[in-house]
Amino acid sequence: MVMHNPFLISFLSVFKVSKENTKMSTSKPKPQVMDYVDYRQFLQAWYQYNKERSATFSFGTWTLQCGFKSRSFLQQVSIGKRNLGLDSIAPVLQSLKLSQIDGEYFENLVAYTHATNIRIKEYHFQQMLRLNKNQRGKKVSDVYNFLRNPKTPRVHLLLSLKSLTCTVEYVANTFNLPQKEALEILESIEACGLSYFDDESNSWKATEQDLDIPTELGNVALMAFHHKSLGEAQDALSAPINTRHFGTLLMTLNDNEYTLVKRDLEEFFDALSARYTSKELNGARIFQMNFNIFATSEVLKENTSHSGQKMESFTELPV
Repeated sequence: MVMHNPFLISFLSVFKVSKENTKMSTSKPKPQVMDYVDYRQFLQAWYQYNKERSATFSFGTWTLQCGFKSRSFLQQVSIGKRNLGLDSIAPVLQSLKLSQIDGEYFENLVAYTHATNIRIKEYHFQQMLRLNKNQRGKKVSDVYNFLRNPKTPRVHLLLSLKSLTCTVEYVANTFNLPQKEALEILESIEACGLSYFDDESNSWKATEQDLDIPTELGNVALMAFHHKSLGEAQDALSAPINTRHFGTLLMTLNDNEYTLVKRDLEEFFDALSARYTSKELNGARIFQMNFNIFATSEVLKENTSHSGQKMESFTELPV
């Protein structure tokens, strides 16, 4: 299973991070098109990224570079006053210098943003998910060490946000941890080869944003991780209602339906990840969403009374 931003380990954890008491770096990372579900936001981020690196860069020069007659065309597109037509995509792609797969994602992103028909919109969104899932993250070799503390994945996510200065104190304050535990987690991530300590800023930084977590059936580290995560979920029952939500759904499923539900859940995870990954940290927090599905009954069989008459009803239980 690929760990993107947000993080996935056979269940979904949607993470959003608070910006309170953070230090912002002087330059923004290069925007990645697959982090966006609105091409206008990507164009705005691309403009800001290049503007920081060249005082002469402007929407006007960018527009002329693409060969458009109106100098304000791309600016108008980025703020939603004009659309990027089919004949306009190719020159914009050429200026962005995206890879083939990123270019295909961008084309579907434009179509998805413009679509008014729900079926067409959903088609292009599924294409975006397919392309995004093909981007495999770095495989975590020491799964046990990485998952032995259930807080480690969320700390790694924090380190991957390049706008944050992740000192021991900041990590401890963000997750309400003792500084000793925060340091142990940071050193564990570094020992896995997934981060490094930056002497200049006196902070830790992630070497990889996306991780591929092996999810073999019966993996002891994963089982321990889920066990601890469920314990945290129990503790969250007493948390303020605006910071947590619990719900239960009971269904009857045969073996085939159970397999299909799991598939649908994975697609749902991907959809949530794509649609709700926050680009702005201000006022956000980290949220974790655990999905659990398990049988609560034996195989249901029709029961008849001694007179041979069928019972009137059954209790609905997930199988």
